[in-house]
Formats: sequence, structure tokens, C-alpha cells
Amino acid sequence: MTYFCLVLIAQTPARVKKPDSPSVVEWKAMLPRIESILEESPCPRRPSYGVVDAFGTKGNELSVALVDACQGGAYTDEIVAFRLEHGQPVLAEFRDAKGKHVANSFLNGASVMHSVDIKLVPEKKAIYDMSADSDRNGRPAAKCNVKAYVWNAGSRTFDLDSQLSKSAGQEYCRRMRAGK
Repeated sequence: MTYFCLVLIAQTPARVKKPDSPSVVEWKAMLPRIESILEESPCPRRPSYGVVDAFGTKGNELSVALVDACQGGAYTDEIVAFRLEHGQPVLAEFRDAKGKHVANSFLNGASVMHSVDIKLVPEKKAIYDMSADSDRNGRPAAKCNVKAYVWNAGSRTFDLDSQLSKSAGQEYCRRMRAGK
């Protein structure tokens, strides 16, 4: 008796990279300066630094970029935020709800049960630090959290906004549970 096995190989469409925004292009041109700033940070695995996302340009009131600064653990990269000051990149500063300094170090990546991400929200002049965990049964977003840091022009820092964190967290959890 002869058996035939038919193997179908599904081709996934090539990932189409969207063109860089003008902000990202502008920030990429500043990578040599950014690299010199980041060389002082302890990173066991030196990455090829890259601009993950950006908004605003040199002419804007606020221009911010997220930069991949270090390959993290098994599934994460360390992301740091920069802003422009007098046309030059500087590390952004963050404060908690009580005004205490918070490290400019965020994680981006996902495993089977955990995901962490950082997102720029230009319309709110904010940066969202997001995390979600699945439960033991694999249900998505059994636990999730967003810390929303909003630009404070007076102190020139990104300050934790508890109300925005709560509302953004609820929306993020809804999207994660819906698989979006």
C-alpha cells in the first residue's frame, strides 16, 4: 500500500515596513550623539542603537524619541526616552505622582505569559509604560497596567498622571483581552 503525504506550506506575507515618519528620520540623524550619551550606561550586550518611535521635530515645542538602548533578558529590550533641548538630544526625566525621580528605563517585549511595551501618545504629550500578564490558563490580560507620564513644561519632566494611567489602563486591558 502506498501513502501520499501532501504538505502545504503557508506563506506569510512579507512584513511591510512602513516608511519612517519625519520625526523618526530626524531623530535617526542624531544617533551618533545619542550613542555617545548611552555609552555611559551599563549594558551587558551592546546593541546597535535604534530609534523605535518619535514625535515632534526640532521646530516643535516638544520632540521626543524612544531609543532601543540595550538588549534585555530572554524577551525584552531596554528602551529609553530622549527629548530635544536647544536642538540637542537629552535623556528625558520622569517623576512619580509625588514628584520623586523615576528611572528612564522601560522594557519592550513579550513572552507566552507576559508582555511589556512603551508607547508615545503625541496628542496627550505622554509616554505610556504598559504591561500585561496572562493567567495560568492562557487567558490574555488577566492583569494589566499602564503608567501614563505626561509632559510638564514647567519642570521639563514627564510626570505620572494617575487619572490618565487609570483610563489608559482600562482601554489597554480591553484591547489586550480582545486580542488587538
